[in-house]
Amino acid sequence: MDSSFVTCKLCAKNLTSPCHLDCLHDFCRDCIQKELTQTFSSKLSAYSCPVCKQLTATKNKSSEKWAEQLPPSDFVGALAEVHRLKNEDVLCTPCKRKRKSTTGSKWCRSCHEALCKSCVEVHDSLKTTMKHEMMDLNEAKTSETKSLVYGPNCTIHDHQGLTLFCEDHDELICPLCAGAKHKECKQIRTVNEEVKAKSYEFQEASSKSSSQLQIAKKALVSTRSSISEVDSTFPNLRDKIRSVRNRVDEILSKCEKKSTEELGRLENEYRGKLEQDIQKLESLNAESSHTNQLLDHVKRFGTDGHILQCMQQVQERSKSNSEAFEEYREVKKLPKVSFAINRQLDEVLRSLSTLGDLVIDGEGLESKKSSPTKNGLDDNNRKSPERSYPKEHREFSVRTRSDENACVITGILSLPTLDWVFCDKGNSKLKLFDRQFQMKSEHIMQQSPFDVTLMEDQIIAVTIPENMKILIYKIMAGINLQEEIKTKDRCFGISYTSSENKFVVTCPYGSPASLRLLSRNGEELMNLIPEENHGSLFLRPMYVRFDASGNSLLVSDSQRNRVTAITRSVYRRFHYTHSNMKGPRGLALAANGDLFVVGWGSDSVHRVDDAGRFREEVLCRHDGICSPQAVCVSFDQSQFALSLDDVSCRSDFILIFSV
Repeated sequence: MDSSFVTCKLCAKNLTSPCHLDCLHDFCRDCIQKELTQTFSSKLSAYSCPVCKQLTATKNKSSEKWAEQLPPSDFVGALAEVHRLKNEDVLCTPCKRKRKSTTGSKWCRSCHEALCKSCVEVHDSLKTTMKHEMMDLNEAKTSETKSLVYGPNCTIHDHQGLTLFCEDHDELICPLCAGAKHKECKQIRTVNEEVKAKSYEFQEASSKSSSQLQIAKKALVSTRSSISEVDSTFPNLRDKIRSVRNRVDEILSKCEKKSTEELGRLENEYRGKLEQDIQKLESLNAESSHTNQLLDHVKRFGTDGHILQCMQQVQERSKSNSEAFEEYREVKKLPKVSFAINRQLDEVLRSLSTLGDLVIDGEGLESKKSSPTKNGLDDNNRKSPERSYPKEHREFSVRTRSDENACVITGILSLPTLDWVFCDKGNSKLKLFDRQFQMKSEHIMQQSPFDVTLMEDQIIAVTIPENMKILIYKIMAGINLQEEIKTKDRCFGISYTSSENKFVVTCPYGSPASLRLLSRNGEELMNLIPEENHGSLFLRPMYVRFDASGNSLLVSDSQRNRVTAITRSVYRRFHYTHSNMKGPRGLALAANGDLFVVGWGSDSVHRVDDAGRFREEVLCRHDGICSPQAVCVSFDQSQFALSLDDVSCRSDFILIFSV
């Protein structure tokens, strides 16, 4: 027997009173209680296994209550007891209860306790225990493990072994249970008979478990070996990206040198011309200054002969310099020099967002056919987007005559009638448009709506965050209020599953941010606050959708830049992230299970499959979309509608694309 199998992974000692989590890993009940007390939060809805990190739902109970309700590991407990019996000096169990340390000499196979000589005499004298089978402890140490392992006992009737199996209730029972609670049951047989009857099922389960182990081991070895490939490939790619940058720098440096040389030549030409003019003007200025001084002095102090003589000299000199002075009568400024960027370069710089695309060939994470593990794997291997731009679409305005502000459409819904409902946050309205995108009706609200979901054919539910309400409307010729549901927090995104008549809403500004599962009448059934790596799984969950089965929740988290799929027991199915997906907001499901994800910060819309793998970039900024907000696939799956945030300056318009 492998001793590590019966060793607690928390205290590193032989298991005592073991219990197990959902992943079937065993721990001492006291150890798990201590671990929970140190790390448990009253708001924690799941606990991560210290060994495999799989999640076990805590149902928001206190650590003490939750630990008490963990199921006991009967077989592992019995095996641990046998291991202790065979490898340690065992103390007398009754004496230990009296806080005495007496070495045991016998082992009671019925009570599963070690007894000293004194306690053996008492044991043999009692009517209830005198017929119990005793074994010498030294003999037990050399006996086969299987012969010492005792079966599970009934939790209702003390010391009664679970030796029977009730087919009607599919559970192990003791003989007393068979005569009481199960006396009306028709299908009761011994556990030996049941094991023989289900031997094929056991072999099948064992074979499947063994196969899964081999798959996991093989995948683990392969994945670990891929680390060396990552260590060599990614630095090479990084060097290649740098070489592209260096090449661009080299080309730009040559262009810069050519432009600066041309600029230097022009500068020298301008400077030489100006310096030449300055020299000439300084000469003329000196000559003219002296001439004026000469005429002034001859007028004041000279004879008439001097005056006539000087005047003649000045006139001759003025005549010879007249052309030079005429040249500078109007100072001509040199042409102004400016710099105009090369048009092709300008267009490249405006459209450039990356140096290139990372293309993934061959087998990778994306090509695996198996579903993500319970812990989930972020699908970081992506196909490079390849399609022509722009994508054809039509658009229409949702602005009406009574609108005072810009429209901000945060929620879109397509009805079975193919009419459209829009939540206009900017004008606090619900707007109803027909399939031709002509307005049919609008409903003015006291506070702004955010998101909308379909409940029945013509029944919708709308979140009103500021009022902490969900409003139920019936859509006929107009929009008619049917019911108000009060919530405990501000709810934004909303989705409804008709199979179970339940809502799920996002509370992105709660403390902490969470999802709330509500009944049809608004009763809070569960507050989902999952944790990951000792931190909150969500930071700003904005939109949420039930998947087609109603079992999983798809949540966009604009703060963490990802879409997360979880079950209601906070088991994480996958994270979806992408280098070209920033600030995800609106979500929409197609009939085939594909998910449309709106990237508000990346001006994009992605299509993702039901396992969280990237399919394609449906839209990007080249298609004319800027800061997209909400998305909805039409009820007939032929097209989808997309709204834009008000920062786009085009939030009055809805864009319609073919699916």
